[in-house]
Amino acid sequence: MKFIPFIKKHTEEITDEWVKFAQDNISGVNKMQLEEVRDHIKQMLERIVESMETSETDAQQEKKSKGNKNMSSGESKAANQHGEQRADKGFDAMELSSEFRALRASVLRLWEINSKTEEWETDFHDMIRFNEAVDELWLISLDRFQDKVDERKNWVMGIVGHDLRNPLAAISGVQSILKLSKNLSEKERSLLGRAGSSVKRMTELIDNLLELTDLRLGSGMKIHKAPVDLSEQSEKIVQEVQLAYPEAELIIQSPGPVQGEWDVVKLDQLMTNLITNALRHGKPGGPVTVNISAKGNEAFFKVHNEGSPVPEEIKDMISKGMVTKTNGDHRKKESYGLGLYIVKQIVDGHKGQINLISTEEKGTTFKITLPRR
Repeated sequence: MKFIPFIKKHTEEITDEWVKFAQDNISGVNKMQLEEVRDHIKQMLERIVESMETSETDAQQEKKSKGNKNMSSGESKAANQHGEQRADKGFDAMELSSEFRALRASVLRLWEINSKTEEWETDFHDMIRFNEAVDELWLISLDRFQDKVDERKNWVMGIVGHDLRNPLAAISGVQSILKLSKNLSEKERSLLGRAGSSVKRMTELIDNLLELTDLRLGSGMKIHKAPVDLSEQSEKIVQEVQLAYPEAELIIQSPGPVQGEWDVVKLDQLMTNLITNALRHGKPGGPVTVNISAKGNEAFFKVHNEGSPVPEEIKDMISKGMVTKTNGDHRKKESYGLGLYIVKQIVDGHKGQINLISTEEKGTTFKITLPRR
């Protein structure tokens, strides 16, 4: 008996064998009801049979074996549902993969037993097609499983970010009240200033985290344009950063009003990220210069600092638009990635450009080019 009629005839037996194997070897299965464990297996066996019965050219079979075949939603439905359900049940990727290993082992073991009893001829072509079909469903299920896990992580990040804003706002309010006191010593005022800087930094991180969560959940970077004076807005941000970093030397160079249409909230986030990055990663005690200019329909926002050049990994991230983490010895480099990733998304959302020049001799200059209208 060939593989296809064998699977059709012994579907129940294969399913029972698979359930027994899964219960004995996969811990997550034992937390589920029997109906949940058996769910999707019969549909996937049907899909395997359908795949094996479909005639394929050598080129199509090679493409499928490499995981490059595009399946219709109907063909992949059972595998997608299986991956999503296992993610909801708290499985990990190894447990999910073990289920497909168990399915393969169950079919092959029962087929071997029956083939010996009834003296069937081994059909290696059918065996190859069977293994390809199992792998195909496994990869589809694993892909949906990972999507579901990532989606849940992003939701958690969003919830945590939103929930952290309220206590931070309360702390910031208390600090503002304490600063009004006339009975504080210089040391106490200094400590309050440091605490304020920490709150400011945490708020920036939460804003970036929430922005990243929105991007990963597929809602994308929302841009709401309105008339803005880039020079005026830059001066406001520089003053805010100066309050958070009172010992920093911040210099702003502006020719006067530079009008344009941009998203003022996103613009503030962009400028804050670039200026604070320059302060943290630039030469200690060295100045950070913010320069505003315009030419024709383009406005320019530049931030310059002295010190060590930006790591190559960060330059790649800016060009490719991906989150990254440097592997350098200096721990502070690890905080580069998220803020600059958000900057890149904001610039792209405004149809602008971001350019970076960074050398040991000339320092680091980020130049943002934004269409004014």
